[in-house]
Amino acid sequence: MRRLTAAAGIFAAMLALAACRSNPNVAAYVGDQTFTEDQVTKLVDEVKSLPNMDPQNLPERYEVVQLLVMDKVCQQAAQTAGVTVPPPQTQSGQPELALLQARMQACREALPSKPVTPTDADLREVYDNGVAVGAIDPANPDNAFDKVKPQLAAGGQVADALGDRVQLVQAADKLGVSINPRYRTLSFPLLAFNQGPAISAALGQQASTAVTNG
Repeated sequence: MRRLTAAAGIFAAMLALAACRSNPNVAAYVGDQTFTEDQVTKLVDEVKSLPNMDPQNLPERYEVVQLLVMDKVCQQAAQTAGVTVPPPQTQSGQPELALLQARMQACREALPSKPVTPTDADLREVYDNGVAVGAIDPANPDNAFDKVKPQLAAGGQVADALGDRVQLVQAADKLGVSINPRYRTLSFPLLAFNQGPAISAALGQQASTAVTNG
């Protein structure tokens, strides 16, 4: 009977966790912190109110949520690595989103380099991403994967990006990042071709199918 009671208690706790992470008004959960849809709207509106702001340059809500989550995940990764992130250089009057971007970038630069030797699967990922964004033309025989692979591995950029991804994904897992399904799983680019991402970090799981697009 005690085992049954314990199991029931665990089940109840799981239900409580699911319930508290299925609020349609929440954009993302990062550890014990909640980022609401209202916060996302406020950040977008602040940028929108800037003088001479081109509407085409407004950040999308997905990008705002991505930045909010990445900032916290990077801070966790830095703490795990035992490094102190220097305060970013900012200008007075900047919108909060710009300050957030500067802080996140300072954190990215402070993370220690922990290169991961790329496997063929890693290099294939980079190659396929290059094809997807038009950076690599697979119709050209000189651009066959086996011929391009050594170029992709050269210079250590892929190895560094893979190392960053490991640190960030581990930090996200430690924090228990959950994302409103309207934003999908966040994919943060760590290395890019001119045309688009080469290596990205997927941060967080969808919070619950109970969260609507509301």
